[in-house]
Order: sequence, then C-alpha cells, then structure tokens
Amino acid sequence: MTWAIILTVLLFGLSGLVHVRAMTFVMDSTKRSTFTQSSRLLFALYCLGTAHIVEAGLYALGFSFGEIMGIGGFAQENVDSFMEVFYFSVVNYSSLGLGDIYPTGHLRFLAGIEALNGFLLISCSASTIFLVATRGKE
Repeated sequence: MTWAIILTVLLFGLSGLVHVRAMTFVMDSTKRSTFTQSSRLLFALYCLGTAHIVEAGLYALGFSFGEIMGIGGFAQENVDSFMEVFYFSVVNYSSLGLGDIYPTGHLRFLAGIEALNGFLLISCSASTIFLVATRGKE
C-alpha cells in the first residue's frame, strides 16, 4: 500500500503541475489583443484539452508502472496494451467510469484519486475558460 500511496501522490502533483502550467499559458497567451473572442476560446479549449490528455496519460503510465511493480492489475484479460490502460485512464479521469475495465489490488486507490483529481482539474479548466470568455467585457 505504501508504494500505491507514493505513486498516487507523485501523479497527483505532476498532473497538477501540468495543469497549472497550461492554465498560466492560456491566460498569458490570450491577453494579447490580436486574438478575437472566438479564437481565444478555441485556443483555450485546445490547450486545456491537451493538458487533460497529457494528465490522463500520466496516470496511464502510473497504472502500467503499478502493474509492473505488482501492486495491482486489471480484472479483465483483454487489458494487454498501453492503449487499453490509457482508455481506462481517460474514462476514469473524466469521472465517466464506464466499468468495462476496472483495477484490482492497490491500483483501485490510484483510480479513485485519479477520478478526484480529474474532476478538480476539469473544474479548473471551466473556470479558466470562463475567465477567457469574459475578458474584455468589463
């Protein structure tokens, strides 16, 4: 369980760092008056969406690493490639939770924290997009 906690704390922090950098980049980049309102929003959507994909990818790497470390695995036998692990991570990160793949062992802890972290960071993205959308309307 100790390794699962260490891995979880590390991934939580790394994904938070990626997201803070992405939000800062979006806010700084959209300050320029050369952007139209619609191009600012589109830029923010693409940047923050890319950040979410990277963050889910970090968790997918964490799940793969945890499986190699022997702290858990996946109950389904067809989870034999990184793409299946990445798919699970995206579904879990977005809190969609389809349930067609689910972790076992201590990777269940990592999955729970990933869903919490995803919800938190998606909320941060919504707030950032709101700020970009309302910029200049004061």
